[in-house]
Amino acid sequence: WLGARFTILLLVVATCLVIAQHRLLEKLTGPLLLCLLFNPVVFHYSHLAMTEIPATCFLLLALTFFHKSIQKQKLSSAVAANVFLVMAIFTKISFVYVMGILPVVCSILYFTLPQQRSFLKKMWLLSIATGFITALLFYFAWYLPHQTFLTKIFTIQSELKLDNNLHDLWQRITMTHRVVKQDSFIGYSVYLFYVNVVLAAVWLMLMVKRKLTLHNLPFVLFCLVWMAFELLKLVNVYLPSRYLISTIVVNTLLFVVLCKELQPINQLHRFTLAGSIMVLFGIGMSHYIRSFSERSFQIKTINDYFAQTLKKNNTSVVGNWASVCCWKSEVYSRYCVNNYGNQQVLLQHPKPQLILSEAGEEDSEGAFKSVGYDLKTHADSVITFKIANWQIYGYWISH
Repeated sequence: WLGARFTILLLVVATCLVIAQHRLLEKLTGPLLLCLLFNPVVFHYSHLAMTEIPATCFLLLALTFFHKSIQKQKLSSAVAANVFLVMAIFTKISFVYVMGILPVVCSILYFTLPQQRSFLKKMWLLSIATGFITALLFYFAWYLPHQTFLTKIFTIQSELKLDNNLHDLWQRITMTHRVVKQDSFIGYSVYLFYVNVVLAAVWLMLMVKRKLTLHNLPFVLFCLVWMAFELLKLVNVYLPSRYLISTIVVNTLLFVVLCKELQPINQLHRFTLAGSIMVLFGIGMSHYIRSFSERSFQIKTINDYFAQTLKKNNTSVVGNWASVCCWKSEVYSRYCVNNYGNQQVLLQHPKPQLILSEAGEEDSEGAFKSVGYDLKTHADSVITFKIANWQIYGYWISH
């Protein structure tokens, strides 16, 4: 964990050093970073070194190099932008939507910046080719070798059921919006999005009337299209808070950038922007203090317990909670879910000394029951413990 956290920290710092070079964000990167990293959701998953963090960093780097390529007509920067987008996807496959950002932005810029159409056409073709190659790589190097596993995962966590009618889809969107809005930690981001909609409308109106310079147009457009793609997550059947890390980041970034862009029409722009950043930082800081004061050490306690009690031999711990609860122990942690693989083999090679399961085997969809293996019958003893809202049972197996 220490190595993973240190890696994430270095990546975030490196990303900030790169994006800070953009004149829209100079002098604002520090305050912006404080607003983001003191958001409890971003902080929590940075602390756990979840893949959404580096994927978001790669997206920010892609944004920076894309804008640089437009400003300096450098194809090498355009290639770098596409490479970072691919890195984001292969870091977290659910970020596959980002391959649509550059084609959309380039298409809009093609009609907006006629003097750069030749270069934009090359960039558009480059982004389409990159997307096609990425799809081929995913299919042949990732999907086909692991088809059974990935098909099962796609089935369990299907993010969009295409057989839904429009009414059901709208119901899901409104329900997700309401749930996120009521969340005590990230609910304020919804209100910030409302503000962004108004700011974006004003910015667009001024752009049409040519009252704003086109210099930052690629940067702002990239953020707007990125935000639009993030909204597609509202149709997800499965939407844990970590999926919204990139949404929180671009939402906050978009607010700061739009405020900076609209400064010619607001003589008090410096005070407005400074006050807004202080409010965002204050909200995040208060949530961070609350998170810190209310945290528990359940995972650490159970890891210490299993580190002392598990035998360090060629055996395994089976169950979807195994890697969480036994990472300090020198045993194999085996994932288990019904209708994937062979549970009978899983229970034999290597032989398990502990099986972890939620009540009723809900976490594995009844994997053990389905093969006629009764956990209580085969267990010498049972330990029960709780992590957050989940009651977990540990069945010690000796035969």
